[in-house]
This record gives sequence, structure tokens and C-alpha cells, in this order.
Amino acid sequence: MLQAVELYKRYGTRTVLAGVSFAVPPGECLGLCGPNGSGKSTLLRLLAQTEAPDSGQVLWQGKNVRGDRDFLRRKLGYVPQQDALPPDATTDEVLRLWRGLCGLRGPMDAQLRQLLALDELRGLRCGALSGGMSRRVSLAMALCARPACLLLDESFAPLDADTRARLTAWLRQVYLPGGGCLVLCSHDEADLAGLCGARLRLENGRPV
Repeated sequence: MLQAVELYKRYGTRTVLAGVSFAVPPGECLGLCGPNGSGKSTLLRLLAQTEAPDSGQVLWQGKNVRGDRDFLRRKLGYVPQQDALPPDATTDEVLRLWRGLCGLRGPMDAQLRQLLALDELRGLRCGALSGGMSRRVSLAMALCARPACLLLDESFAPLDADTRARLTAWLRQVYLPGGGCLVLCSHDEADLAGLCGARLRLENGRPV
């Protein structure tokens, strides 16, 4: 189970998140919704530990996972709203490096390659990829270790219709039934309705 406990985040005098708490049990998807600037992406960054909260905790199976490298590399997958791939590296180089950081050896799982149509991207430099192609690489990085917890921040938006449909079906039919915890941020009601059993709405950094 993934839990957020009284998370607070401030930038200067501005409070971006104020006392956000929730729990996502295995096999469930929590949908984050709310207007732009409500704190959704900040919340995901705190969960992914790319930023630190001013106070509060993130728990996995009841344990505080702040700074837990095994959790971050092997149990957590995170796709931010903006892809950040090295432009001069090829897709193969990026995925091989990331898999090494996750402690994985050997070829990438064939199901994952098919799911994200990765063979179409082999040998291409990341700087030459379209937005949808870049997102497929970012998703492959997040999913390669088959994480128990997955954080997706507007991750469907750049994808072509076929990839989007395959990914949604895989999440609904394979990932969640297999016990995965999913936190999904999306402005698309269809994404939320198709996957989320519960929702958390934020306004001005506060649950409503």
C-alpha cells in the first residue's frame, strides 16, 4: 500500500500543498484531478522524491521510504509531465543505462517492447523523437522493473491512439489485477473513468 501522510510543500511564502493524505491499496488506481496550479504535479514529485516535502511522510507497506534507493529503483515507476531524455543518446542507450541502474540484466521484456512499440524506435536519437515517441521511452523506463507502484502525470496526452488504447488496456487488465498501485493525474475524464476506483481532488493545494 502507498500512503501519503500530511504532506506539505511551500515555495517561499506560497503554500502549494497543505496537509494532503491518502492511501492506495494494491490493485487500485487513485485519480488526481483539479484545476491547473492546484498542486497535482507537485504531489507526484513528492511521491517520486524528485522534490522533498517540507513536512509529512510517504509510506510504502507502512514504512517511510524517504531516501530508500531500492524502493525508488525497483518498486516505483514515475513518468513526469515533461520528458527529460538526453538528446544525443539513442533510445537503446537510454533504456540500457536505466535498466542497469534498476539492477536489470539481459534483454527487455518482449511484452513491454510490444506494448510500447519500442522496436520502431531502435537506434533513434532522443533529440529527434516526437512527443509521443519520447513518452513511450519514458514509459518504458518507468515500467521496465515492473514496479509495484506507478505514478503517471498526464502521461497519455502525447500518445497516439493505438498506444494509448494498448496501455490503458494493459493497466486495467494486467497491472492493476496483478496488485499494482497506480496514481494517475489526467485532465481527460475518459482516462480517469476507465481506470480509477477513487479520486482525490485538489484545489489550492488542499483536498476538497
